[in-house]
Amino acid sequence: MAQTVLGVNMGNHSVKVVELTRRGNSFVVQNLLVAPTQDAIVEGEVIQPDVVGQILKELLKGAGVKTRSAVISVGGQRGVIVRVTELPKITRRELAQAIPLEIERHLPFQAGTAVHAYTLLKEPEEVAEGEQIPVLFAAAREDLVNAYLMALQEAGLSPVGVEVEPLALTRAVYAAQGFGLRDGRGNQVVAVVNIGYEGTEISFVEGTNLIFTRWVPVGGRHLTEDIRDHLGLSTEEAERIKVEEATAWVEQPQLQPPQPVAESEAPAVPPPSTPTASEASPTFELPSAEPSPPTISFDLPTEPTPPSAAPPPLDFSLEFEPTQPPPPSAPATTPLEFLPSQTPPTAPSQPELQPAAEATGIPSGEWTPPPAPESVPLPVAIYNAISPRLIELAGEIARSVEFLASQRPNLAVAHVYLAGGGALLKDLDRFLEAQLGVPVERLNPFQYMDLSPVAGRLGRDYLEQVAPLYAVAVGLALWAYL
Repeated sequence: MAQTVLGVNMGNHSVKVVELTRRGNSFVVQNLLVAPTQDAIVEGEVIQPDVVGQILKELLKGAGVKTRSAVISVGGQRGVIVRVTELPKITRRELAQAIPLEIERHLPFQAGTAVHAYTLLKEPEEVAEGEQIPVLFAAAREDLVNAYLMALQEAGLSPVGVEVEPLALTRAVYAAQGFGLRDGRGNQVVAVVNIGYEGTEISFVEGTNLIFTRWVPVGGRHLTEDIRDHLGLSTEEAERIKVEEATAWVEQPQLQPPQPVAESEAPAVPPPSTPTASEASPTFELPSAEPSPPTISFDLPTEPTPPSAAPPPLDFSLEFEPTQPPPPSAPATTPLEFLPSQTPPTAPSQPELQPAAEATGIPSGEWTPPPAPESVPLPVAIYNAISPRLIELAGEIARSVEFLASQRPNLAVAHVYLAGGGALLKDLDRFLEAQLGVPVERLNPFQYMDLSPVAGRLGRDYLEQVAPLYAVAVGLALWAYL
């Protein structure tokens, strides 16, 4: 396996790339790249592989990336399924015959058009008589996977692995928790809320195992549309204002704009400095005996076929037989539940906003927000637009937790991680923590990695801010090593 690998996450809104190198048993982030996909991926399906491939090719060329080995993820609620099912305790040979038939029962598409893989979450020898063997499986439409591979070949990359996003995120959580060494949550049940452009995937992880995952149709696009409709903006303006101005928490809205600070009173802003060696991110050695998240993947050729040829056939097979981590102790936290009494802060009732008049006289390439009524500051107006959608998201998380509790009454969710581009919304962690009543934080898979190659040019504050955006890509790159 190559010492340096690319984790490539091709999403509906953008493609994210992480170049990761393993030095000994520590990991070094060499590059972080992102570019919009220009509507070439819709609902998780690559509808224009040549366009996506060219975007990826130019992105890598511009950054001077020479690494060709890549691990990719496939997504989309219509073409991918990830489930945990259970089978009676039988021999391995009998399992090999029974599992494909069990997978076919769950497929939402024709079995003959799908590729699938599975892994045992417990070995038959570890299951007592009368108990069930838990089996994690993933299946995808073959044409969907082939389209991703065609895009990768167009970019001149060699696929070494294909994985589904929930499993990549399980690996990202494993990294964020110190690879099982630095974080006391290693055996707790945590929720991972991956907020994408078209929807959100809510997954539950116990130790290093994925318990179950659920997709809900609430994503970044819906927040953009809410802002657009509420403020009377274009979609492009609404997207920009969501990124630059939106917040999920409003304390006490100011009805009068603050007075500008005189230049003589303004504090001096020191220029950014390059981090010193003492400020470098902590790294550490990974013990070989520590269990890592299970892997479901294809065995793929290391060299891509010529672009004119069809993508290589997919062979879902396991890279290794996973070992079961030690049984988790019962978390000391209370079960996660939706707390209706903890409503989000709201602004005083205001008159309904009228659509803003079209701005004129603005130089090309620049944008200023439309004027809002004097009594409603822009951040409050934005909050009023998106808060119903955020409450809906909190409710979906709570319902997912209730389902988990109905299936596994002995488990309690102790922590919630936010991943994906939607996790970058300011104060979203604070909002959801108030709604759900348990700790919520942005997922930072870089926490125990060496960031020195990228920190100098990007800045450590920026890297911490955008870490959730790259969570899937980091998990994909780690597939090559864990």
